[in-house]
Formats: sequence, structure tokens, C-alpha cells
Amino acid sequence: MEKRESLCAAALAGAERVLPRMLELLERLCSVDCGTGNEAGNRQVIELLRPVLHELGAQVEEITEPGLGTHLVARVRPAGASKGKVLLSAHLDTVFGPGFAARFPFHMEGDWAHGLGAGDCKSGVLISLFGALILKEAGLLPPWELVYCLTCDEETGSQSGSRVYRREAEGANLALVFEGGREREGHPAFVTARRGVILGAIDVTGREAHAGKAYREGRSAVLELAHQIIRLYSFNDEERGICFNVAPISGGRPNGVVAGEARGEFCCAGIPANADFPAIRAKLDGMAEQVTVEGCTVRVTYRTLFPAMEESPANHRAWEYAAAAARAMGLEPLEISDPSATDAAYLSTFGVPTVDALSAMAEGIHTTEEKVSIPSIRQRTALCALLLGALD
Repeated sequence: MEKRESLCAAALAGAERVLPRMLELLERLCSVDCGTGNEAGNRQVIELLRPVLHELGAQVEEITEPGLGTHLVARVRPAGASKGKVLLSAHLDTVFGPGFAARFPFHMEGDWAHGLGAGDCKSGVLISLFGALILKEAGLLPPWELVYCLTCDEETGSQSGSRVYRREAEGANLALVFEGGREREGHPAFVTARRGVILGAIDVTGREAHAGKAYREGRSAVLELAHQIIRLYSFNDEERGICFNVAPISGGRPNGVVAGEARGEFCCAGIPANADFPAIRAKLDGMAEQVTVEGCTVRVTYRTLFPAMEESPANHRAWEYAAAAARAMGLEPLEISDPSATDAAYLSTFGVPTVDALSAMAEGIHTTEEKVSIPSIRQRTALCALLLGALD
């Protein structure tokens, strides 16, 4: 009991103490354009984080993907034998292109810090790092190996980052994911299930012709794409929450020419279980054989953006770690599922007990109105320290 009380006191006092430094660093991070694939911006973010990693005594590995950026894997090892391995996941990239950081500068108003990427996922990166730093400064780091997986392509589905997760999942006992926080009726809510997503495109080839004198010689790719879009929407399963959406669409040249080509991009969101993916893929694979406009050809391509993070006893065990930390702060936590997708899906699918939404509360994520709650940065930093410090 005495140890738990001293840990709680250290976590709360430490979170209060480091908050000004965290906000200063958050401003610097949000002032960098670091959309997925912005290698220069990604490098700036890494260099801004390096002093904190040095203070943690982390052994830092850089995994560079040309044309994409660099993933960081940072290991904080205990002085003695390790009793376990915990992964701490957050991402370095945003959805914003060059010039956005200058057009929408970081600023604070009341209890909110406004900045592009502030909630997704810069505050999560900082909470995970400073939570451990509080413990290190107090001599309370757990006898576990802490492995930070800070990836640079989450916003595009972690096609590269997932390989880092697969490698580090080997031998991991627990995964903590610092995506945006959740609350339900004033209670902190931690996520143990998320839905999967498929991204794809329909490409149609037709035959161009003069839209007046040679109309019947043409084969309209746009018309065929319209039929394919209707077919795709017919795959929606409202009862199970599986939803197809098509956007953007394009096709043809001037309106005096029958369209010889057309394209529609799509997503399938809300896939509840990984066992559902094969049936969805089969429907997509069958679309090319269902051509309505004679003479057109259809090609459907797709990829899994994120697998499903399925409810499981293992993820519930991971939730219990977060729940215990919340209760030590006088909070009553909830275990929830969430329809959005994050890297937690990969860690869970790779067999690591995983809990998500450990970062601060944010609003307007992925928009130029993005902001993060300053009090919740302090609260979730303390919670991170409590969670890690209680590992035995």
C-alpha cells in the first residue's frame, strides 16, 4: 500500500512538473510539417525527440524507408534481469501537407492546445515518453524492458510500420497504444476492440467516341463505373456496421467525348472481425466479372488498411493494467470498442495483449481545427507513469 501511494504521489507531482516542458515541445512538434512521406519533416520531429530519449537512457534504432520516413525503435532496459517486455506505440506522421503548419500555427486558449497533429498523435508520443521519464527521475522505472515503436506511416495504414510491430511483437507481454483518449459520461474509456478497414479503387476502361455522331460506337467507362458504384454500395451490411464508401471519382475528357476511362476510389470500414475479410475480398474480386456496359473492362484493386482489433481475454488483461492506474487516481474506467482504426489492430493481431486510447482527449482530429485538452495531457501522463510503475 505504501509503495502504491508513493508511486501515485510521484506520478501526479511529476506530471504537473513536466507539463510546461511538454507543452513547449508540443508546440515545436506541431510547427513542423510532417505528413506521411515528408522525410525532412519526419527528421525534424525525430531530432526534437532525441533529447528526451537520451534522458531516458534509451538505445535508439532508426529504420529508414526511402520516400516515406524513419521509424524509431527506442529501448529502455532495466538495470537487472527483465521481467517482461512492454511496447509503447505512437506515430510521428500527420495527415497534413506542406505549408499547413505555418497556415494553422500552434496556440493555446484556456484549457486547449490548438495545433495540427496535437491530438493525433504528438501528445500521445510525449505522454508515453514523459510518463517513463517521471519514473526514471524518481528511481521507479519497472524491471521491464520498455520498447517505444514510434512509426512514420500510421496515417496511410502502416504498410511499413506494421513490419516493425511484427518484429517487436515477438516476446512482448503487453502493448500500450497512445492514440487519442476516450471518455464516456466523465469516465476514462480505454479501447480493446476496433474495426478493420479496406482501401481500394475501381478502374474502368471503355472506348472513346464522339458523343454526337459516333455515340453508339463508344463504350462509356463512366456509365460502367456508375453501375459498379451501385454494386459496391449494395455490399453494405447495416446490421453489422460494414459500410462501403466511394470517393473521389473521375473519368473521361470533355463532355463531347464518350468516356474511355473512369476511376473511383473506395473504402470499406467497420469490419468487425478478421474472419470477415475473406468474404469481402471475394465480393470485390467478383466485380470485374459483372460488367453492365458491353465492351468495358473493370479492374478492382484493394489492400487492407488496418485489420480488426478483436475483443479478446488478452486485450481485457491489458485493459486491466490501465484500469488499475486509473483507479489509483480515483477514476472509474470503462472498457470500450471503437469504430476507428489504429496501429493497435496490428499489435493485437500479432498476439500481444493490447490496450489503446491512452493519450489525451482531443477534438477536431484530422482537421485544421485540431486541439487537445491540456488538463488531460497532465492526467494521462500521470496515468502512464502509474501504469508503467506498477509493472512487477
